[in-house]
Amino acid sequence: MEDNTPKVKSLAKAMEVLACFTKDKPVWGITEMAEHFGVTKSNIHNIVSTFCAMGYLKRLPDGRYTLGLKMLEYAFIINQNLGYPRAVYDILMETSQQVGEIVYFGIPYGTKVLYLYVVHPTDRMNVRPYRDILGETAYFYCTGIGKAMLAAMPEEEWRERIGNERPQYQPNTLTDVDEICKELRLTRSRGYAIDNSERDPNVRCVGVPVFSAVGKLVAGISVSGPAVTMTDRKLLECAGILQNAALKMRSRIY
Repeated sequence: MEDNTPKVKSLAKAMEVLACFTKDKPVWGITEMAEHFGVTKSNIHNIVSTFCAMGYLKRLPDGRYTLGLKMLEYAFIINQNLGYPRAVYDILMETSQQVGEIVYFGIPYGTKVLYLYVVHPTDRMNVRPYRDILGETAYFYCTGIGKAMLAAMPEEEWRERIGNERPQYQPNTLTDVDEICKELRLTRSRGYAIDNSERDPNVRCVGVPVFSAVGKLVAGISVSGPAVTMTDRKLLECAGILQNAALKMRSRIY
């Protein structure tokens, strides 16, 4: 078994400081970081100052800190190296036009989906503000795109991928592992996953897995829309369109 214990503890601590900057908590002060990690303010200040000097963090006018543009540069490099923009983006745009709803593309990331792209129908760009979700994550177990990828994985991996943290976002969000596994078996048998307002209220989604040309699971795609328009009939229609899109992507991803 691979040993994932950090070899350079000081570096690991510094990276933990960097990792505390998230979508939900993008700004931190020195004092609150020191309290969060249980260390001295001088210790945190030295780490933060180093990251600022290297462009990974920046100091705001109010004295707090947030991620610097250097992180955006790395995000661009990673995205380009994955090779997905050229392989899938035109297919995502075509799919969004066909279904008339938002289309997402994401990849597996631990117990979560890491979203790379979102495409809106062009005729609704003035109705729905464009939202770039590059880097956002969501749990596998409660999203259409996540359940689609999870169901395509070996069953012995499910419990680890479902994870121990399973917030109940909505009244009908499944959090019991056995019930989630039962849902995944159903998803696998029909070939697509459904998020029936389990993550966000009044939103329904349908998702399918995306494989590479050699049959390796690499990503997932989904369609998301208001529950009032995403009827059972439309979910089934969207599932077929997504499956065709996934086949087109498969021929391009190696």
